Amino acid sequence: MAKQRLEKFLESTDLKRSATASDLLGVSSRAMLDALGAGERSPQVLAELAKGRMRAKIPELVEALTGRFAEHHAFICRMQLERIDQMSNWIE
Repeated sequence: MAKQRLEKFLESTDLKRSATASDLLGVSSRAMLDALGAGERSPQVLAELAKGRMRAKIPELVEALTGRFAEHHAFICRMQLERIDQMSNWIE
């Protein structure tokens, strides 16, 4: 549920990560989300964080990562990721 909430939130900022990545919390996606939360806003820089097979999708990633993501969005994103991490730790 928290994962879907995060995905909906990202879509509200015009970031369409789900269009290019099957797992919102996979290695590449998580690196991009962490960078967004840390203040990175350049779609090109974010797309370059792609790993493995996702590197072939860098042009699509740049387009998907172009949106209106501001500091207050970064705060909410960080909070959502922390919540997801806490729930994951409880399950393990």
